[in-house]
Amino acid sequence: MRHVCIYALLLTIFFIYPTLLRGEGNAAGRKIFVESRCYTCHTIKAEAAQIEKEKEAFAKAKGVELKDEDSKKGDDEKKGGDLSDVGKNRDSEWLTEFVQKPKNYFKTEADCKKIAKKKYRKRFKGSEEELITLVTYLASLKYEKHGEGSESCLKE
Repeated sequence: MRHVCIYALLLTIFFIYPTLLRGEGNAAGRKIFVESRCYTCHTIKAEAAQIEKEKEAFAKAKGVELKDEDSKKGDDEKKGGDLSDVGKNRDSEWLTEFVQKPKNYFKTEADCKKIAKKKYRKRFKGSEEELITLVTYLASLKYEKHGEGSESCLKE
């Protein structure tokens, strides 16, 4: 565990922090958000235009078209809710744990258990560097709240 913390600290100092200073941190984190398809359950309404551009660029780079459910699914139908203000309410440590082991953070009510099971299947599976970049991005999201999501199922 100690080695992971040291690795994360060094990675942050030498790669993530300089990227943030150049103003590229949000772009890198947003790219991972899109490439990991987090947008299928979550929105970031405060950055909707940038997310759409990133989705289109990703699809074009992969030589694929966005699936109908990706573009037709309305923001109100996305169960994960809007993450525009997640950085106001959650710190990097919480976000890191949540994206890796989401089941631990859900209440035990039946409806919440269903959401937790789906969330576990869609937990973040990228590299350690991608995880740190994504969490740094999410922690930076401190816009105004844009609607409800599954937050009522999360433990305090």
